[in-house]
Amino acid sequence: MEKFYVSLFFLSAMISNAQSFEEISQPNLKNYFYSAAAVADVDNDGSQDIFFTGAIDADGDTNVDTTSNSLYKNSNGTFSSVQEFGENSVHLSAVKFIDFDNDGLLDVITTGLSYNDIVNYQQYRFKNTGSGFTLMDNAAGKIYGGLDVFDFNHDGKQDYAINGTQYVEGLGFTHDLDLYLNNSAGFQKHAAWIQGTQNGSFKVIDINNDNELDLIVNGFNSDYEATFSVYINENGTLVKKSELPAVSNSQQAFADFNGDGFQDFVVSAQDENYDAYLSVFINDGQGKFTENKIEGEGLSDGGVEVGDLNNDGYYDFVVIGDDDNYNGYSKVFLYNPQLQKFEKDENANLYNLGSKGTVAIFDYDNDGNLDILANGFDWDDPDLLPYTKLFKNKTTVTNQKPDAPTILTATDNEGKIKFTWSGATDDKTPENSLKYELSVGSEAGKTDIAKYIVTTKSWYLDKMDLPSKIFWSVKSIDAAKKYSDKSQEKELAVLGVADVKNTTVSIYPNPVKDVLNVKSKSKIKTHKVYDLAGQSLNTELTSDSTIDFSRLEKGVYVVEIQFENGKKTTRKVIKN
Repeated sequence: MEKFYVSLFFLSAMISNAQSFEEISQPNLKNYFYSAAAVADVDNDGSQDIFFTGAIDADGDTNVDTTSNSLYKNSNGTFSSVQEFGENSVHLSAVKFIDFDNDGLLDVITTGLSYNDIVNYQQYRFKNTGSGFTLMDNAAGKIYGGLDVFDFNHDGKQDYAINGTQYVEGLGFTHDLDLYLNNSAGFQKHAAWIQGTQNGSFKVIDINNDNELDLIVNGFNSDYEATFSVYINENGTLVKKSELPAVSNSQQAFADFNGDGFQDFVVSAQDENYDAYLSVFINDGQGKFTENKIEGEGLSDGGVEVGDLNNDGYYDFVVIGDDDNYNGYSKVFLYNPQLQKFEKDENANLYNLGSKGTVAIFDYDNDGNLDILANGFDWDDPDLLPYTKLFKNKTTVTNQKPDAPTILTATDNEGKIKFTWSGATDDKTPENSLKYELSVGSEAGKTDIAKYIVTTKSWYLDKMDLPSKIFWSVKSIDAAKKYSDKSQEKELAVLGVADVKNTTVSIYPNPVKDVLNVKSKSKIKTHKVYDLAGQSLNTELTSDSTIDFSRLEKGVYVVEIQFENGKKTTRKVIKN
């Protein structure tokens, strides 16, 4: 027994000291200066590809000299450049994927400067043709800022915003956050949408789960003072509500760390005293955040990204950047759900990379584990060169893909189509921490109206430009970025303004005790009642306008009613 105990002890020690990541050679990835990267499956082959922006040392003299952007295709875990962007390249940049024409192919937006013209900053929009990217538009761009993609006005078309520094003739350098609204034919620019920043970061995201997009932005303002502002969306207008501890030279990444259903975030930056700073902010659901500073681990001017790195169902994060002595570090922090805090992974085994780079978390080899792509300067290198590194996740813990939502409802009210869903589950990730991909199309199987990720179990679209009939479905996404299969696709007839007045449906009382009344100008043709697990229940239609709830237990149910005039409604009902 003693010998067996000792063996287990040493086995445990070996496991605890095992390296979490292993560097994988990718000789085709360039070592970029001043880089940014976006990762997605651009050709829909099931593997994640990389769009890199940055600059390179083309002549090999250890000095940066050429702006260079590349699309790298992933073939069975090996990356190779399939398209170079030549004079339409940027560095000191930002890059995001966006399907701006809803054709199912991811397009690209970049912004930054080029060594071909270091005065006029550029912004490029590239369309994905299915066989490559072609330039669609070139406009004035920004540097030392960021870029984010979202649907701000709920029309199904993806918009974007750019933050940072821009030179404007007659004004000099400005620090504005500009909004670009997608109108299908192009983008309408709303200059100076919000007071912007330099050397900062921002995110447009639903902070308080009201299905409206809010904003968090930090960095140096126009007076070169560090700021950190929280804006809440009030009827389509962003209103500044609070200030967080001021930071600059920052990056931030969002996720629901503690499983309470609200988006938290981690920020890597410099504080007001220019000291390296790393902190996690926990969201109370009302737009207020609690600072949880990770003492002694601060890094600035690098990158940070989130994802479940140890397959326990909770979001972790990786950060690269410079410490107070301008030494570069790469660090992994794992969330401990029992202690509700982040702990540093001492065995991560990442190559230390510093500032002016980027980091991404994705499953490059489709083995079910999230890997790490990092780029930045190696300050220990005698020539102070940057490197691009790919690290394979060596965890042996398995993670299953989540189940799709089982209960989907859509309501047509006050000029909005409100989508709600429930019943999604995962083997590891708490239900509240799941994200969702909403797809809406004009025909079954299509996604030509909307397709993007939301952080809540509901969303809405403005019905103004919707066709008379839409089809929609939802996928669940767990903390390890695994997608579920598509849910059952639902069909909805979208009523015109004149139709709404003639098809008013009242369902009462709610909560109900015994009999649910349905008031409509048309009789009930069929009805179904589901529990929250999606199971259809046996309930009687006691007349052409009442449903018997007396035999059901107390709880929440979904009632789906088809009327003789062809209309259909779905409502959530509480049984007391």
